[in-house]
Amino acid sequence: MKRNKRCFALLLACLLFVGSCTACGKEEEADSLTTQENNAVTTVQTEQAPEENAVPTLLQNAPKADGAPQLSASAAILVEASTGTVLMEKNASEKMYPASMTKILTALVVLDYFQPEELVTVGREINEVSWDSSKAGHVVGETLTVENLIRGLIIPSGNDTANVLAAATARRASGEENMSFADCESYFADLMNEKAKELGALNTHFTNAHGYHDPEHYTTAYDMALICIEAMKNETIATIAGEKSFSGNGANNMFSETESMQTQDYTWRSHNLLITDNEYQYEYATGIKTGFTDEAGDCLAASAQKDGAELIAVLFHAEDPARWLEATALFEYGFNSYAMQTVAQANTALEEVPLHGHNRLNGDTLSVVAGTEVNAYLPTGMASGITWTVSYEEDLVYEGKEGEIMLQAPLTEHQQIGTVSFLLNGQEIMQQPVYSATAVEEGTLWTNIRYYIGAFFAQVFSLKGLIVLAVIVVIVIVILFLRKRRSRSYSAYTFRSRSRFGGYSRSRIGGRSGRRSGRRRRFK
Repeated sequence: MKRNKRCFALLLACLLFVGSCTACGKEEEADSLTTQENNAVTTVQTEQAPEENAVPTLLQNAPKADGAPQLSASAAILVEASTGTVLMEKNASEKMYPASMTKILTALVVLDYFQPEELVTVGREINEVSWDSSKAGHVVGETLTVENLIRGLIIPSGNDTANVLAAATARRASGEENMSFADCESYFADLMNEKAKELGALNTHFTNAHGYHDPEHYTTAYDMALICIEAMKNETIATIAGEKSFSGNGANNMFSETESMQTQDYTWRSHNLLITDNEYQYEYATGIKTGFTDEAGDCLAASAQKDGAELIAVLFHAEDPARWLEATALFEYGFNSYAMQTVAQANTALEEVPLHGHNRLNGDTLSVVAGTEVNAYLPTGMASGITWTVSYEEDLVYEGKEGEIMLQAPLTEHQQIGTVSFLLNGQEIMQQPVYSATAVEEGTLWTNIRYYIGAFFAQVFSLKGLIVLAVIVVIVIVILFLRKRRSRSYSAYTFRSRSRFGGYSRSRIGGRSGRRSGRRRRFK
């Protein structure tokens, strides 16, 4: 009986050894998953979650290609619109007067409150422009669509149009239909400044809708690039900004004229020589807006598209024809020296992060993914040197005993869990949010029991487990065999026992005859 117990204990100990191999194997597997195979840097840092209303920024730290053109413009910037990558800049943060480039922001604000097909009637606000302003030619009492008023704002650069739109928007936004134009202008300027801040143009302050000179009406090349990027996302503005001219009815012939409803026809031609038929035309140009005052000089906000890239060039105080020539030189530099390169695929794992407090039946790590394809506009051939690090939101992080970073369950599918920083030669070039690829359930006692049972049997019936089990069986067989031989050797020993006659006898256990021998004691 004792012998059986010992064998059973030995077998149990061996099985526990197999189980411990299972646990060790799982831990090593989890550790190995934290090491990325491609050229990613996998250091993980905790940080505060980014603000939900963080303003847009441009990527000024991106590497620059050689051969940038020399500019006479007082300030300038060249940006790739989809990535916000700054390719070249000159005095981009200096305060400058924008002149009629102001009207790009005017159009954005107006379209926050009006649909393009809505009708607006011109009031006496058109008389509130200076005599030397550029004008679209409106008359009091006529009615135009908002879309055609945007055309009058952009193509002929009408300051009168700017006043019409500012008045209509201020009255609608405030709910005061009888607001004076002076109050409308101030109210609309506040809307413009709020919009600028929303777009990340933090060094911009406008006082009117048209850009006529005011010492307190200013911006920067950096801010104007942000405004242009947002404007070209708007289909109405982007279409109008690329139009060479417009000829047609101000209300698109939507009604017949009456005493109370008047309209007129217009013929406008763009001032932007990059898009019109002339010696300075640039074949890839798509817009946007010119500007001029004595104080601002000749200015230009221009856009161009080629091979899937959209470039924005902003120049301040570049006297004609320099603004056309230098904008073209910037575009050529941007298109020929850079290329769009994919650095991360959408929903492809950037790294695997260990989990804590989770349902281990679904795995011990979580795939960390970018929500969309991540592209970088880089000097040609530089993409191969990109690495990345992932930082997780502090309230989601669990730190292990040895300082290892894990994410705390539960998590929802596609939940934002942190940010990824892309690095080139150790320098950060961009950041993007990262998300959980799948949902992560919280673990329970029952799921943990099921996991360990499953892991145990999976290990036992694996190749490694079967080898260990075979070794155990051999050991047990050998032990049993040796014990059996030992028991046989005991059978050759003799034992003395008391006889019924009061003496002792010796018997041989296992003998053939079973003989007993001994002396009989005599009774006296």
